[in-house]
Amino acid sequence: MAPKTDPGHTEQASADPQGGILAASAPVPDTGPSDARQDTGRNAMPVSGTGGGRKTRAGAASGSMLERVGQRSLNTETYAAGVELPIRPSVEDVLRWHAIPQALIAALSGGYLANGLDELLSFGTLPIDRPAPLAFGGPSGGGKTLALAKIVARYVMAGQGKDVPLPYVVICDQNPGDFEKLAALLKPFRIPVIQVGTPDALVDAVSQRRKGQPLLLDLPGVCVYSPVSMARMMRMVESIGAELTLVLPAGMDAEESADIGAAFAQSGALTMIATRMDQAGRIGGIVTAAACGLTLTYAGCSSAVVGGLATLSAPMLAKRLLTLPA
Repeated sequence: MAPKTDPGHTEQASADPQGGILAASAPVPDTGPSDARQDTGRNAMPVSGTGGGRKTRAGAASGSMLERVGQRSLNTETYAAGVELPIRPSVEDVLRWHAIPQALIAALSGGYLANGLDELLSFGTLPIDRPAPLAFGGPSGGGKTLALAKIVARYVMAGQGKDVPLPYVVICDQNPGDFEKLAALLKPFRIPVIQVGTPDALVDAVSQRRKGQPLLLDLPGVCVYSPVSMARMMRMVESIGAELTLVLPAGMDAEESADIGAAFAQSGALTMIATRMDQAGRIGGIVTAAACGLTLTYAGCSSAVVGGLATLSAPMLAKRLLTLPA
């Protein structure tokens, strides 16, 4: 169910029947010659700036983007109609309800929300069949272990019937039960898990990996405000030349999420996985963390290991901002 709209608002968030997300329905002001603004056919202004975002694309792309949004599947099984937000939503009301900072609200308002997100953020995938190991980091309890298991399951299922090597999985987390949890999650795929506690032990473990075998590393939970905690994590990452990705749960405070995103970006992380997107109401922290320079890849859409990840895109994130999980 799409959120209700309030005729008293000059900008209202809504969704069209094909899944195209409309972030505003205000008339386009007369700012001069016709080529100075875009005619989308829906009286909506294109997003014209990113407010410090990573991308700067011409507003003329908005119309073609909207057509693609209308034709693209939004993973309807996972993000069905959803539940309406507990507000009368103008686009600014929606973003403010999600606790998104005002600077980002300004960047995302005034046009189609999916377009604004595509301008502001980066979206991509996270292939694990690469030479460099892939290290999963983030706050304790944020879903790193389950996210790693889901990505392994995705890789194994895609490789069925093909001659592809099984992943090599190492866990550095020494918290009681974490090793047992990961081993149990991966047992159906016949993938053993190796536990290490020091960078030297990690190097020894990695040396036993077979050629071409993808390597995934489950890092200890980290506090980005602690130099000691961050240094300990980075010693593990740097000892084997791993690529760092942030695993961040939705529902966290937006400012804290931004601190975490910025700390990981400064530490060399390029990508990010958003967990608990099927459980949290407010997901502004995911947007603010990604805006620190991280490419959004997947969203945790259920607790299932197989099929529990959805590939994030601007239209899907826009739809999720406009509705709560069903």
